[in-house]
Amino acid sequence: MRPLAAPTGPPLPFAVSIRLGELIDHTLLREDATAVEIDALAAEAVEHRLYAVCVGPQWVPRARLAVVGSPVRIATVVDFPHGAGATEDRVRAADAAVQAGADELDLVVQPDAVARGDWRAVVRDISAVVAVAGVGVLVKVILESAALAPAVLVQACRAASDSGAGYVKTSTGVHSAGGATTAAVALMRLAVGDRLGVKASGGIRDAATAFAMIASGATRIGTSSGARLADAVGPGPRPVEMLFGTEIA
Repeated sequence: MRPLAAPTGPPLPFAVSIRLGELIDHTLLREDATAVEIDALAAEAVEHRLYAVCVGPQWVPRARLAVVGSPVRIATVVDFPHGAGATEDRVRAADAAVQAGADELDLVVQPDAVARGDWRAVVRDISAVVAVAGVGVLVKVILESAALAPAVLVQACRAASDSGAGYVKTSTGVHSAGGATTAAVALMRLAVGDRLGVKASGGIRDAATAFAMIASGATRIGTSSGARLADAVGPGPRPVEMLFGTEIA
């Protein structure tokens, strides 16, 4: 067996078994979300020991205060859900989110650049956000996997990796093409190897689906059902060689 190269991204939580809550981003991104709902989301994340909460940018300061004293991380979205903003606007939004207290940024890829196959533009854009995020802030790139042909999805994953992002993510959860699938997760894991994490998000509402995503290569789960799924225990993430054989490039 050829040994794995040392990962260049953040450490991945490879484990024989895991409590599902350790991988969950407890998510509320509805435009009409209320302060009461954000407080409840954060309280559930703390109580059930979830990995992170993912909220709209306007709620980052409130969520930050709500999880003080706990290890729960604060994630937010950038240019959500369409990714149609100019790079300079996306950079400003990312900087504002970090200054407000975000630990992680879920950045929607620019779909026009992807559609054109302009991978240099994709890399430049993501790299600019990664640079302003700075050390210690994780950038996850949302690719809308259900809307992309497999070859394009692979190219998009590689562009995210080349940009210094820490994760690739399947979906916003609101695209008409659909959310996460095990096939997309497996292809994304194959594309990034063990260098990046893979977040499965969109339509994950039960433990069986979540663990199927993990078995396919996901290392993080985005769901609004985090409190209900937190204590499910099952097989944890595995290195890519265990998923796809011993000769993965």
